[in-house]
Amino acid sequence: MQQRFVDVNNKRKPLVTRAGALLLAIMLAVGLYTLGYTNGSAASTPTGASGAIDLSRFNEVLNLVEQRHVGDETEQQLVDGAIKGLVESLNDPYSQYLTNEEMKVMIGDLSGSFEGIGAVIESRSPSGESCTTLGPECYLLVVSPIDGSPAKAAGILSGDRVVAVDGVTVDGETLDSAARKVRGTKGTTVIISVVRGEDAPKDISIVRDVIVVPAVEPKQLSTAAGDPVGYIRLAEFSEVASEQFRTALQTVIDAGTTRIVLDLRDNPGGYLSAALSIASEFIGDGVVYLEETSDGKRTETRASGGGLAIDPSIKLVVLINKGSASASEILAGALQDRGRAELVGETTFGKGVVQTFIDLSDGSGLKLTIAKWLTPNGTWVHKVGITPDYPVASDTTQGGDDLVLTKALDLLK
Repeated sequence: MQQRFVDVNNKRKPLVTRAGALLLAIMLAVGLYTLGYTNGSAASTPTGASGAIDLSRFNEVLNLVEQRHVGDETEQQLVDGAIKGLVESLNDPYSQYLTNEEMKVMIGDLSGSFEGIGAVIESRSPSGESCTTLGPECYLLVVSPIDGSPAKAAGILSGDRVVAVDGVTVDGETLDSAARKVRGTKGTTVIISVVRGEDAPKDISIVRDVIVVPAVEPKQLSTAAGDPVGYIRLAEFSEVASEQFRTALQTVIDAGTTRIVLDLRDNPGGYLSAALSIASEFIGDGVVYLEETSDGKRTETRASGGGLAIDPSIKLVVLINKGSASASEILAGALQDRGRAELVGETTFGKGVVQTFIDLSDGSGLKLTIAKWLTPNGTWVHKVGITPDYPVASDTTQGGDDLVLTKALDLLK
């Protein structure tokens, strides 16, 4: 296993998310790892896999900038820029250098509430692949506005392409930097310019607010024959998700219900530990997912045991769509591969790489891709997604009915 070096007094809780898509103001990453620790200063000549790294050109440029450039940049700005450039050179939209303030914001937003407009966004190329730098060949797309959010109230729709924020183009920005421009203090106004289909750009004024994303939304439904069905929508894998989910599931089990619908549609991900806990509610033992490091070594992560619904007489159907990503795909993939559930809806987002947060000595941080994750059968879903057992388009409705949910209820007869 590769080592990840962090500050000895600050161990981050691991998480996973849709890479290339995130809640505005919530930027989630992934990795269930025992983080490595180290102390000491950097060597004057760093070494990599190929031996010593020659930093003479870097030092040469740094000296020239400091001696001859006309400007008021500080040494700290130069260092920050150099590190950002190093990480950006990876051409990896999921790896990112974070300043001290950016790190605080990112970690602070993982509680399930934040200040912003309340929308899930992603960066995608015209061909549908994740991309790094926004521009003509890399769109900033709205996956979905959050129910009850200012974005939804203002008329932001799934599929909208954000082209400017407060009159300034997003071209040249990364997904994360664009998201930071949209987020802001409750009560302040931001103007989002969106392109909808082939229409001209449209300015939408939105007053930011505190966005609370409930992790779990349970309901009682029934089949056409009147049999009770426990419906649980999981919005994200936040800090409180696994506990809230277990409480909701316990209520379903206590009521004697043996039919369950788990709705993972538009769930962008979150803590990997939450995904493992929730999978373990339905899978008694065995593999939940695999991780593969750069040397090709694979490590199994197995169910933690003690699940409330591992009895095969409890039938489970999972709803997915193209907004279901990362931790959602880990959960859906495990339940599908292990034969514990049938999947209904659309092919998922397709994010199959692993990141981890690394704290740096000055409070800044690094979000770095360090592995792949695979389903129990060894399938890598990256840029492919998980195919449902029963495909139903998310925009398919009939008389106002949700036909994805209707199909799930039919399967639970």
